[in-house]
Amino acid sequence: MNTLSSKQKALLVIAPALVLTQITVFQLLVRHYGDTLGYLLGYIVYWLVWCIPVTLLFIGPPSSILWRFPADVSYKQWIATALVALPAIATCMAVFLPYAPLAGRNVILLALLFAIVNAPLEEMLWRGVFPSLFPHNLWLGFLYPTFWFGSWHLAPALVKDSGMDGGILAFVGGAVFMGLVWGWFSYRYKSILPSTLAHLLSNFFAFTGFIYVNWFA
Repeated sequence: MNTLSSKQKALLVIAPALVLTQITVFQLLVRHYGDTLGYLLGYIVYWLVWCIPVTLLFIGPPSSILWRFPADVSYKQWIATALVALPAIATCMAVFLPYAPLAGRNVILLALLFAIVNAPLEEMLWRGVFPSLFPHNLWLGFLYPTFWFGSWHLAPALVKDSGMDGGILAFVGGAVFMGLVWGWFSYRYKSILPSTLAHLLSNFFAFTGFIYVNWFA
């Protein structure tokens, strides 16, 4: 087994540190600023302290190769792309279609803004940085970040009910499932473009319902 570089070792430590820190941050911010502002500030800390700095520190400005559509146009790649889209389709059917008519324009615009910010930043961190540093290691380039991607969702889930049937378990389990689908594609094809688009749509659909149920209903 090849010896890990200091950079690789540091990245492996950052993942659990992010999860533990963000759980604490969300708890403190919501307690101090209330549900709405505290929840939003928790995500802002996540983006500004973890997603952006870690991406820039470990791989620099995201390479254009991460944002290209994979060159392989075989039927296997098209099947894989279709699988990447499944979480977005499921979220649209289960959440967006029932709540969109009730939510109104303001809620939909807020959900869209959140998705536009959150999805690319998360994909760069979890599906961009890890496969870039561990391009030939299935465990560390794919499964390890997928586990911690799912685990980080405990931070917002512990302070605010997602509204999903099944509560925290369903919310975190859904994140793990999405991470597996998107992470495998990104690891296999060295591109985060399809997963970013699917992630953006999934966030948009899910948060339309979440924002409406928690703050506007």
